[in-house]
Amino acid sequence: MTKTIVLTTGGSGGHIFPAQSVAAELLKRGHKVIFITDHRGSVFQNLPEVQTYHLLAESVTGRSIFGKAMAALKLWLGAGQAMKLLFKIKPDLVIGFGGYASIPTVISAEMMHIPVILHEQNAILGRANRILAKGAKLVATSFPTVARIPSRVPSIHVGQPVRSAILEKADSPYPTHEDFNILIFGGSQGARFLSKQLPLALMKLSSQERARITLIQQARPEDEEALRETYKEANFKSLIIQPFFQNMPELLTDANLVIGRGGAGTLTEVMVVGRPAIIIPLPSAADDHQTANAKVLESVGGAWLIQEKDFDADALCEKLREFIRDPAVLVAAAQKAHGVAILNAAERVADIAEDMMKGVKNDSKTSL
Repeated sequence: MTKTIVLTTGGSGGHIFPAQSVAAELLKRGHKVIFITDHRGSVFQNLPEVQTYHLLAESVTGRSIFGKAMAALKLWLGAGQAMKLLFKIKPDLVIGFGGYASIPTVISAEMMHIPVILHEQNAILGRANRILAKGAKLVATSFPTVARIPSRVPSIHVGQPVRSAILEKADSPYPTHEDFNILIFGGSQGARFLSKQLPLALMKLSSQERARITLIQQARPEDEEALRETYKEANFKSLIIQPFFQNMPELLTDANLVIGRGGAGTLTEVMVVGRPAIIIPLPSAADDHQTANAKVLESVGGAWLIQEKDFDADALCEKLREFIRDPAVLVAAAQKAHGVAILNAAERVADIAEDMMKGVKNDSKTSL
């Protein structure tokens, strides 16, 4: 039987991509899906059946007292918008994927006694989901254990839904080309440190070692020129520097080593494709959740964790040299990373949603 399901998220890609994957699965099963986000959130790509609404909503963190007051006012006004929308839509279920923009819709749903499922992408419950969790029926998690979920709220480990373009690369064999292909990316907030510090390690490699490296690095537009100048005498086999990559699935597939931040989306894609990674968490991430995320992958042997405060160019150079000399270390790490990937996370979330709408109670604190 067709049901109407509202998905709500913040406007960043880290929140929207999982929601989009779940939307595609719910549509495949014949349900009607509606997306509610903030002004940053775009419509779901390639899913014209999903109607999108935008609410007033902003984060209250990291602002002045006046900024916090204005953000709180927008959340309150957004809640009024959300309640009117939900009265009109009459959804059978609301699924929140985190971000402050999800607060008005989820709170309104809870006040109207519409069942709510939350999906948490990180290993520490996000601040928005922390506000909303007590009124939710269930928290679905990307990681096996997630800190700060209220003890009385059931949780279930389902994994992180990923884009279909990434899933298509899930069975790609580890690359065996003669090049040593390094992919470096850090997102809009995290690329600057990588642009300034990683070259210190790479330039310490011998000219013979650098001649084997194919380097693909993300950099902010304002940092591109300086980074190119830094690498001017590197003589890498190949060098690509861009502020954004449209072909990330292909780049991940071809990488021998990934160096990046500890966002849940990044780590999930690394696990799905099965590539070893050096993770340098963004220290300003809320509740240091990127470190918690990275520790999960490090604990199974699929990644190496380096904190910014502990960064040492000589030590990283030696580690890279070890990898170049003995690629079997990376092959083993790639297998371990892929071994903990959950490839059907979107299907699991859709299963939970259908069970919830049928009144089937899921076992708490467990995995599907």
